[in-house]
Amino acid sequence: MTLPANQRMFHGGIRAAALADQLGARFNDRQRRVKVQSQGDTALVQIGSKHGTPVTVHIADTDGGVLVTMSRDRNWLDKVADSSEMMERAASSPLSLLAMIPDIVGELNQENIAPKIWDAINDLCALTRSLAGESSAPGNPKVCEFCGTSNDPDLDICFSCGGALPVDLPRVCPKCSRKHTSDALFCQACGTRLVVG
Repeated sequence: MTLPANQRMFHGGIRAAALADQLGARFNDRQRRVKVQSQGDTALVQIGSKHGTPVTVHIADTDGGVLVTMSRDRNWLDKVADSSEMMERAASSPLSLLAMIPDIVGELNQENIAPKIWDAINDLCALTRSLAGESSAPGNPKVCEFCGTSNDPDLDICFSCGGALPVDLPRVCPKCSRKHTSDALFCQACGTRLVVG
């Protein structure tokens, strides 16, 4: 099954609502606003900076895992509310705008958050699989570094653009010797922590 670049299938026992809650907890900080809504077998997570366009993550339960779709839109985090807040501050006390400087500097330092969200989802799904003892479950997709297409984990070249898929697996589990990508935190086979600290 071929999925669009903004959609990925993750295998394992994790459910949409649980993944949404974990994403919300992981990305809720001073520089971001997070909104989570779950209903039935689907969940929506919107992650955005305080004054920028958020990323919306739609998660749906499927047989054997979750289907995740990511897009950029603005339906919960209202831009008008951001503007009115700044205008109220300026009207009441122009010096109060100085308190916004840390937020503005943080906003300028924000990079594209979508790759970090994909990495977090991959880590959370891998952790869920390893904690459940699902060592024989299908692997999560390899993502082409050139076009962003999700590929079968067994492929070496991207079926969409023909580019070489990442093969460098620098982290090796000290317990079972399974190889993992450099951003993996836990072994997908046995759950052993791969990073010290």
